[in-house]
Amino acid sequence: MGVAIYFGVQETFQEYLINKREGQIKQVVMELENTYELEGDITVEPLWMMLHHYGFQEQLFFHVFNRNGELIIDTAQMNNGMGQHMMSSPPMGSVNIESDIFDYIEHPLVVNGEQIGVVKAFFPSAFLQGDVDFLTQFNKYLIGAVIIMIIVSLILSFIFSKRLTTGLKGIANATGALRNHQLDIQVKADSKVEEIDELAKGINELAASLKEGERLRKQFTSDLAHELRTPLTTLRSQLESIQDGIFYPTKERLDQCHHELMRLVRLVNEMEELHAAENPRIRLNLEQHNAKETIHSLYDRFQPMFKQKGINLKIKVDEDIQIRADRDRFIQIMTNLLNNALKFTESSGEVQVLVEQIGEGVYISVKDNGIGMTEEELNHIFERFYRGEKSRNRKTGGLGIGLSIVKALMDAHRGEIYVDSKKGRGTTVTIFFY
Repeated sequence: MGVAIYFGVQETFQEYLINKREGQIKQVVMELENTYELEGDITVEPLWMMLHHYGFQEQLFFHVFNRNGELIIDTAQMNNGMGQHMMSSPPMGSVNIESDIFDYIEHPLVVNGEQIGVVKAFFPSAFLQGDVDFLTQFNKYLIGAVIIMIIVSLILSFIFSKRLTTGLKGIANATGALRNHQLDIQVKADSKVEEIDELAKGINELAASLKEGERLRKQFTSDLAHELRTPLTTLRSQLESIQDGIFYPTKERLDQCHHELMRLVRLVNEMEELHAAENPRIRLNLEQHNAKETIHSLYDRFQPMFKQKGINLKIKVDEDIQIRADRDRFIQIMTNLLNNALKFTESSGEVQVLVEQIGEGVYISVKDNGIGMTEEELNHIFERFYRGEKSRNRKTGGLGIGLSIVKALMDAHRGEIYVDSKKGRGTTVTIFFY
């Protein structure tokens, strides 16, 4: 950068000197033309002070030729004569402007469209000593500034690299801890480097997410073991008692064994349904089908179960509503929603199913006035291994993954699902198909 500034200054300073010299030459030419207009002849007497200054200070000399090409003025030889008129200034003496150290340019003298002569201006090819002294002094300041900039840059680079290295080292340690399953790790996000701090926050969020996932996994394993242990224990005790001749295989005992066996089957089916719904390669057979027909078929299927529990099941479906969805998956979604409403609504309660056309989409809500959910449960309602109140889940059975299956299937349909619930006042699940 300093080298670029150095050469830039050299070029700019040279352009400045050239423009300055061209202005001085044009001024002399203009003054000579004005003098000719006034006096009818080319003379330098009115210009002696200017020419003396240019010659003495700027080393700028002039040869003036008349229209016949005769040299009539040579400022390089104007020593004694000029000294007589400029008593306050020392004579310049004779200057050899024909040497190689001088260049020149020519300008015509033109008055009223007629060329009356030519001015040849001589000037040094290189910088004058004053110019060299100026550039030398400037270069000293420039070098000093560059050295200061380098020192400041090194100091700032050291500080920044230390902060960067410290932040990256902390992140590296954190990723190593995560690799070793140390999920309580936290990275300080105070490096003052925005990107490093954002990365540290991301690592902390990842650690928190992994920790929560590990907690849910352990809880799910515990819950699943408990759910499996209960029917298996019952089956084992019944079968061992029959084998030992303590009990006879009566119809009641066989029915109890069958009930526990079907409970195991339902648990396995729920797990299979969740795995299938969350499969990213799930293939949907999307087609238009009549919503009223499908909802009424579901009503006929669930009405006896709701009636047996003393729950009033109501449906309201607008005419000629067409849903674009996989029919089997849609039935699976509605089955899970109705099962949840049936499980968590007490006797003498009510469940309403509403289907409406809104714009180009179809709105379906399943509303109950059952036990409802707390705010904490709502925050985790779609997490695949999350279970709310243990007593509620033990009472209703299952793994509590019905809404996880619904959410996965709605995502596969590129639809939406919302859940609104109040503890003790019921739950409303709303889904949209576009």
